[in-house]
Amino acid sequence: LIASVLCDDPVIFIDDRWLYEKTDMLPPIETSPKRLEEFIPQVISHGTDITIVGSGYSSDLALKASKILGEAGISAEVIDLRVLSPLDIDPIRNSVLKTGRLICVDGGWSPCGISSEILALCVENVAPTKWRSRPQRITLPFAPAPSSSQLEQAYYPTEADIVSLTKKLIAE
Repeated sequence: LIASVLCDDPVIFIDDRWLYEKTDMLPPIETSPKRLEEFIPQVISHGTDITIVGSGYSSDLALKASKILGEAGISAEVIDLRVLSPLDIDPIRNSVLKTGRLICVDGGWSPCGISSEILALCVENVAPTKWRSRPQRITLPFAPAPSSSQLEQAYYPTEADIVSLTKKLIAE
């Protein structure tokens, strides 16, 4: 938020209410020159069996899922997008070249979401012979967000959804 306020460019800042309780150490805010590494997706957990990409709370879910998967003997590489624009596909592509599998977890809907863009860019930039399974995404159902807590449990993606889909892709 601070970096977006200090930036001279037009900025859209979208906060994620699921992260309000989280804290983290951040690099010092610099407005000029922009530090390139702040805009590159970061590998937050290294793995060899599957690449899981997320942004915001989806990255947190992916990290939790990777720990559960690790207990089952599945090594997941988790990538936090950090910034959606500009989007550097290279760290994601390199990870997919290593794992051969991809799940993109998106806190939005499938149509026109960031998961659509990630999957499209990976399909365009990774040769078909390098894929060990079809790339997949976990997104919100294409319906309005519910206001009841019972419906929210069925509506929002969970780490269990990521674990389940990962195990399915590994078994293919």
